[in-house]
Amino acid sequence: MKKLFVFMAISFMAVWGQAAELKSPNGSFHLSFEVKDGAPVYSLQLEGQPVILESRLGLELKALEPLTNGFKLAKVDESSFDETWEPVWGETKEIRNHYNELAVTLEQEETDRAMVIRFRLFDDGLGFRYEFPEQDNLTYFVVTDEKTQFAMADDHTAFWIPGDYDTQEYDYTTSRLSEIRGLMDQAITPNASQTPFSDTGVQTAS
Repeated sequence: MKKLFVFMAISFMAVWGQAAELKSPNGSFHLSFEVKDGAPVYSLQLEGQPVILESRLGLELKALEPLTNGFKLAKVDESSFDETWEPVWGETKEIRNHYNELAVTLEQEETDRAMVIRFRLFDDGLGFRYEFPEQDNLTYFVVTDEKTQFAMADDHTAFWIPGDYDTQEYDYTTSRLSEIRGLMDQAITPNASQTPFSDTGVQTAS
């Protein structure tokens, strides 16, 4: 197994006020993050062209104040990771896991709660997740709705499967975003384990 690991970490109490930026390892992707009027928002460009327009982030919780607004940017951590590993089987001999990472710590002053949004920007795409540090005012909770937005800048080509509560056992479909509604019926191959939730709701192919 061949492995290369590089890690650099930089912490700031604030970057350009309430904003931060990140580029992919080869510089083709450019992520912008900002706390705007208390709400976390992000956007993404590829080679200077918009891919995702300004989109909001956040979660709604059962019987608790939502994690959607009232935030300030408290901390920014930036790092890089580069690893090459050999799969047991597959189409390629080696797989490279190479990305730059931006972890933004948000503080909701009114509730004294914190949330981390961790972005990983690769040369071929973006991934992110919500994290919750150990804290007194947010221990056990139920997420009732995810308010993550993806404001696509154009009628992009997508690789998708129907959004489903119970399964990911679908063949993937390749189409323009505008074509999803019309292709949904033929994308669903019914069986007892499937529960699609929308005629336009999709998820990434696994």
